Amino acid sequence: MARHRASKSRLLEAHRESRGNRGSKPMFKASTPETRAERVHFCVLKQKQEELLDQLPPQYVVYPDKPHRDPPRFHFGVGVTYRQLYDYSVQHRLVPDKFFTDSRRSFDTIEATCKHLDRMSGIKLYLQPVRHPKYGWIVARYSNYTWYYEEVEARQEQIVIDLIRRELNIQDMPQWHHSTSP
Repeated sequence: MARHRASKSRLLEAHRESRGNRGSKPMFKASTPETRAERVHFCVLKQKQEELLDQLPPQYVVYPDKPHRDPPRFHFGVGVTYRQLYDYSVQHRLVPDKFFTDSRRSFDTIEATCKHLDRMSGIKLYLQPVRHPKYGWIVARYSNYTWYYEEVEARQEQIVIDLIRRELNIQDMPQWHHSTSP
């Protein structure tokens, strides 16, 4: 049986050529004033993108019949802390007592608060994690992708927001928050 043998010279040549294809870029950029300035500029842009908005810019509003270019997701709601949600759940006995001491059930405990507010208001509410220095969650009404289907008249919307603020003892007004999840 004849064996196919590649010549050593061809193997060496192929090996040399493949070295250039491995990606000649270094894994980390050298820290120079230019790269540091570039990194700071990127962080400033990222922070600006995640600022809270009272009014959503038109380019981020998604209409069902119009084509869109997948704008970033924003959620409209009131910011709350984990402690506020947890204390409300404990105070109103929304989950069994064993949930209060079980750390694996902590999300179920705070989600019970949202479901309770949802039932009280009669309008769909959901919890959404956010990046914010004062709070880590929002009790949200809708996103920029679902607002068209979830929007109600202004008076009813205000009643729901007032209910959430009163029940959870929140002073902040509802705002548009940048989504932390993709």
